[in-house]
Amino acid sequence: MRKIIHGEIYSVNFECLDRLVADWSSCYRFCFCRFQKDNLKFNDVRNQAKASYPCLNTRQISDATLAAQALFRRVENKKVIFSGRGNWNRLIKGQISKEEWRNKRDNQIYSRGDITKKQNPNIRLLNKNGDFYIRVTIGHRRFEEYKLFMPAKFKENLLSLFYSREPYNVRLTKKDPTHYRVTVDYETPNPEPKIDFSNGSIGVDVNPDRVAISEIRSDGNLIKSFTILNNRMFFASTRKRNYEINCIVKQIINHALRDNKAIVFENLKFKKEFENQGRKFNRVKSTFVWKKLLTLLEHKSIENAIMYRKVNPAFTSVIGKLKYQKMYNLSIHESASYVIARRGLGFNEKLSLYKYPSKPLKELILDRAGDRTKRIHSWALWRMLRDNYKATLTASQGRLFNLKELNGNPCCKGGNPLGKDVSL
Repeated sequence: MRKIIHGEIYSVNFECLDRLVADWSSCYRFCFCRFQKDNLKFNDVRNQAKASYPCLNTRQISDATLAAQALFRRVENKKVIFSGRGNWNRLIKGQISKEEWRNKRDNQIYSRGDITKKQNPNIRLLNKNGDFYIRVTIGHRRFEEYKLFMPAKFKENLLSLFYSREPYNVRLTKKDPTHYRVTVDYETPNPEPKIDFSNGSIGVDVNPDRVAISEIRSDGNLIKSFTILNNRMFFASTRKRNYEINCIVKQIINHALRDNKAIVFENLKFKKEFENQGRKFNRVKSTFVWKKLLTLLEHKSIENAIMYRKVNPAFTSVIGKLKYQKMYNLSIHESASYVIARRGLGFNEKLSLYKYPSKPLKELILDRAGDRTKRIHSWALWRMLRDNYKATLTASQGRLFNLKELNGNPCCKGGNPLGKDVSL
C-alpha cells in the first residue's frame, strides 16, 4: 500500500532551488523528445542527457529519464504541451507573459528513493528537535535546507517513515515565488483485513452523475439501497471532481465500517477509442471519473482493513432491471448495485422475470437458442432475453393462459388464470 504525505516549504529566496527545478524540467522535456522523436532506448537517452546537462548529478538525470519514459508510455505519439494547453492558449492571447508561462512550465522536480541507502539521496527529510526540514542537493556537495510545514494529521506518518529508514519519493511543485508544495510517497505493507464477507456485502454501481449502493446479508437478501447524486462529478473542474470523489468514497467506507460489511464493485475497463460513438457518448465517457473513484475506493478499503472484490460487470443492469427492480421498488442503478453485491458473494443469477414462472420462461429462451444439446452460460440466456424482451413477454403470457400448462386450473373470466398481474 502506498501512502502520501503533503506539505509545503517557504522561503523568501528560492533562487538556487528555482534554477535546479528549471534545469531538471528542461532535462525532463529533453528526454521525452528523445523517446518520442528519436525512438531511443533508455540508456541512450540518459547518456545524451548527461552530456547536455552537466549541472545535474547522475541520479537527478536518471530520475528525469524515468519520468520522461513513463510519460512517453502513457501518451506515445500524441502531442504534449508541458505547461498545459490552457496556459499555452493564454500565452498566445497575451493574457500571461512569457516569463509567467515559463514558471508554469518549469515548476517541478521529482526524486526517487534509494532502497540500498534507506532514504532519498537528493531530497532528504531531516528531523531537528522535533521539526522537519527538507534538504535538497543543489550541486556537488552543496545543499539547501528548508523547513517543512504540514498538516497535523500527517505528522505521525512522517515520524513513522523517518524512523523506519525506508526509502521514499519526493516531488516538489512550485506554488508561487515563495512556496513549494511537497509530496512524499512511500510503500507500506497492507494491513490484515478485519472486515470480511461473513456479514454480507455492499455493492457499488458507479455512473457519471451518481453512485448507487446496496447492502445485503450473507444469504443475498437486500437490507437497504440508496443513491448518492452528484452532478459535480460530471460538470465540475478537476479539483472539484477530486474533492467530490473523496467525499463519496468516504461515505462508502464509513458505511462499510459501521455495518461491518465488505465492499464489491465492478471491474470496469473502457476502451480509449471514441470512434462512431456519437458526441454525447464521447463527452460522458471522457469525463466519466469511474477509474479515479474505483481506484481510490480500492486503496481506502485496503487502508481501512476492509475486504473487497472486483466482479465482472456483464449484464448487471439487465439482470437488475428485469429481475429485481420492481420486486424491491428500486431504481435501475440501485438494482444493478444489488446484483453486484450478490455477485460478490458468489450468487449466480438464474434466468427469471418478476411475476413470471421461471421454468416456462427458460423453455422459451432455450427454444430461441435452437440447439438444446449445447450447454449455455446464464449470461448468454440473459442476453437473449434482453434482445427478445417483447416477444418473450408475449409468448410467456400466452403460455400462462394455456390450460394444459396450468394443470387444468379454471381460467378466471376476464382476468389472469393465476389471479396475478403479469404486466411489467
